[in-house]
Amino acid sequence: METLYNLVKRTVEVYITPYSSHLRTAWFGFAITTFGILASGTLTASYGRHYSKSSIIPSVNGKLGWMCMEIVSPTTVLLFFQTYKLHGPYLSTGHVLLGLWLIHYINRAVLTVILSPGMKSSRLDIVFFSISFNFIIAGWVGYDLALLNAETFTFSLKTIVGLVMFIMGMAINTSSDYHLQSERRRKGGAGGQYILPEWGLYKYIVSPNYAGEIIEWTGYAIMLGRESVWSFVVWTICNLGPRAGSNLAWYKEKFGDKVGNRKGIIPGVI
Repeated sequence: METLYNLVKRTVEVYITPYSSHLRTAWFGFAITTFGILASGTLTASYGRHYSKSSIIPSVNGKLGWMCMEIVSPTTVLLFFQTYKLHGPYLSTGHVLLGLWLIHYINRAVLTVILSPGMKSSRLDIVFFSISFNFIIAGWVGYDLALLNAETFTFSLKTIVGLVMFIMGMAINTSSDYHLQSERRRKGGAGGQYILPEWGLYKYIVSPNYAGEIIEWTGYAIMLGRESVWSFVVWTICNLGPRAGSNLAWYKEKFGDKVGNRKGIIPGVI
């Protein structure tokens, strides 16, 4: 493992640290550009209900593609944490926040895949982009968590507010996902047909799982307080905001007047 850790350090020192300010600017600029493209409706990420087959780009099994995309995040954050971690107490800020990150992604990369009644295919371009994105974000966050490993985790106002938001957001995110999967399994059998849920926040918005995820990572960013995770929040909003709009349009096309006054991601607003 030491060889791997040394490789990570050398790669960061040679290719990232000397250009860090330029890379950060490009990263945030790319996020805003992505938001503009997705919000314009000219492009929708081709996975899930928005999957569209391409004659040029191959597709992969939905569950396999999803797991490959998401498992990168917990493995990368662990790699960078172990590479750079400072000596500190067991109940350190780094350990606590690392644990929260792993809980989220073990659910997202493993449990969600196992329990899902079915996932539509994913195009390889989406899979590769997601793997690259998760590697960058998780590496950056893992590096910051490693440096915070010397600090003892304390329940300050900042950590209490952030932790409450994280738990609330994750509860909304996971309960919405699992309810939708349960209903699809019950009404659609093995095929897992899409349905219009009538439970919880689904009565007011079509993408409560996205709303929960934004709340969750905003709370995490408040606790961590580093640019790495705030960039993740920006990316999450830039990606999920327009996708919630696309989901709303999809539901209206499929279910018509049954959608009623539901919004995309914020009840009564958008």
